[in-house]
Amino acid sequence: MTLTNYRHLLKVSTIAALLLTASSAFALPEDRQQRINISSDAMNAGLNNNLVVYSNNVVITQGSLKIRADRVEVYFTPEKEISRVVAVGKPAHFQQKILQGENPVKARAQRIVYQVGSEELQLTGKAHVDREGNTLTAEKIDYDLTTEQMSAKGQTGKGRVEMTWKPEKKESSQDANDNQGQ
Repeated sequence: MTLTNYRHLLKVSTIAALLLTASSAFALPEDRQQRINISSDAMNAGLNNNLVVYSNNVVITQGSLKIRADRVEVYFTPEKEISRVVAVGKPAHFQQKILQGENPVKARAQRIVYQVGSEELQLTGKAHVDREGNTLTAEKIDYDLTTEQMSAKGQTGKGRVEMTWKPEKKESSQDANDNQGQ
């Protein structure tokens, strides 16, 4: 491997690690302060079970966060705080802006589970994450929002993990000269 190839591989690996850290931990700060809006065709609340189930055409929004699914289960602790959210669809969709002025990170899977206490996100069944055109596709994607660790697995026996990177935008020589003078 030549030095140039090694540098390119190192650069791509670094970019991959940075791009795949999209999570609510880095969401717009104002999102968590916004009201949560939920709409669906049906809702069943089992308050004794600490469970509320929304079904058919479920849409949840909070600031830039948006979840769309066929069914969403919201689990509560005995203290009535949300402990886990499970979204199921063909597929279920999640999107949220990480930085102002950027496109939202988009994810989809047949099942999306968010463990609130441990801040873990699990995408299962044709899982897909897209950030600014850079994509990760696998049968299962696990993401620990606290440690920023992500793992992906293909379907047993035949599935693959696939990543697609779009080229970096190169600074024009005029922009580079303008920036050197600052």
